[in-house]
Amino acid sequence: MNHATEDIRKGLNEGLNELEQMADEIRVKLHLAGMDAKDAWNKLEPRLDEARRHAAAGSRKAFDDILTSFRDFRKTL
Repeated sequence: MNHATEDIRKGLNEGLNELEQMADEIRVKLHLAGMDAKDAWNKLEPRLDEARRHAAAGSRKAFDDILTSFRDFRKTL
């Protein structure tokens, strides 16, 4: 194998190692992000019943606040 071919292989192997490391980091970050999203949802979901009560009582401001919270959360997904 000539020197140029060896350099190409070495560069490719280094690049592949970097890609594999990045993939591992991304997997961890996605897992943690998923856990964060679940935590946020668990705090937000009970507010749905609260919104139903406000809607039934005609409490527009309180309802709109909850609606905004749901919309904001959806944007983060």
